[in-house]
Amino acid sequence: MLKKTYTSLIFTITFFIFSAQTLPAQEQKYKVVIFPFVYNLGSESQIAGVERIIQSELIRSGLFSVIDQKRTYHYVRKTVLHNFYKIDNVEKGSNFSNKDIIDLFFSFEWEKVVKMTKQLNADFGIKGSLSQFGEGYRADIEVINAKEIETVRLQEMKDKTVGALVGECESAEKIPEMFEKLVQQITRLCLSDKVMETAEDIIESYYQGKFTYQETENKLLELVSDMPEEFVLQYTLFSHYLENPEKIDRLIKTGEKAIHLFDSGNEEHIRYMSFLGLDLFHELANAYVIAGSFSKAITVYNHALTIYPMNQAKYFKQLGVLYLLEDKGEASMDAFKKVLNIDPADFESNFTIAALYEAKKNTAKALEQYRNCVKYATNPTDRSKVLEAIKKLEAK
Repeated sequence: MLKKTYTSLIFTITFFIFSAQTLPAQEQKYKVVIFPFVYNLGSESQIAGVERIIQSELIRSGLFSVIDQKRTYHYVRKTVLHNFYKIDNVEKGSNFSNKDIIDLFFSFEWEKVVKMTKQLNADFGIKGSLSQFGEGYRADIEVINAKEIETVRLQEMKDKTVGALVGECESAEKIPEMFEKLVQQITRLCLSDKVMETAEDIIESYYQGKFTYQETENKLLELVSDMPEEFVLQYTLFSHYLENPEKIDRLIKTGEKAIHLFDSGNEEHIRYMSFLGLDLFHELANAYVIAGSFSKAITVYNHALTIYPMNQAKYFKQLGVLYLLEDKGEASMDAFKKVLNIDPADFESNFTIAALYEAKKNTAKALEQYRNCVKYATNPTDRSKVLEAIKKLEAK
């Protein structure tokens, strides 16, 4: 009954329906510079050369090229001498040992290391140390994205003070195995950090007419198949499907995956949602509405309210509309009241609550709400609609 009575009311409320391990990139290799490691080892330890282990593993992945270590060390030595001692002729610093140079380099400010990474034309810089504690060993590695000018962090790292990868092993014999595992993490970090840039390049090429819609979809699907747990990729693919109403089944499937991967505590996720200006939860709920599944749309909005507090007023308003469509008057009124707790001046919510009171034959409450509505009517049409409702009730 309620649904039939307020069909016209429902459609006066704004409800935005849309109009509708290989990179793409095995063609592209990312350039990495591995800066000399600091060794804090016991006097009897002869371990060295972990940079070569890292280099070998990165090259073996087929995704990276590594700047020659001799060139890197020469650049580090020259930079250290110039910065600490202002020596124009590097040869004058020949009395400094390799360890002195590396120790001085390790004390460089983070911004200076980023600058060096960029000057070596590298996409990523790797800086670290290997330390001995009794019989055990610990590696600390920092991965720097030269373009973004920030330390790359694992998404799983909840402790925001941590800016490096850490590996530990119980003996010297286990060091190569430890670094092999660390390189796997480094690879994952670099690819994950570049994935947003890669996805943006694909979409930009599409808008520039370099790729067809289908070519763009295929390239994004290729990325997704390599990194299925990357929120950014699922979200980008979802936005692409929004442009084609015929892809609604794929849109819903991708949207479900994206909201499952979304982490409100991840700054990258929040930043990327803001960058694209696309409300994932709202658009997925709209897709469910178009597919005729109001209950699933309601589930999406309720889920969004628990993990994404950015658009609560909008979500409650949409819930109010959906509950009306489901003929759930009390739930609808409760949702619209929550809108007013956030924005007391919202006309549609005020008007809908008044209409719901009227449907329940609570004339006094309906009149009170309609009269309250008048001051929030921002155009003649809305004002006329409220005054007509008041006149009709007063006549009774």
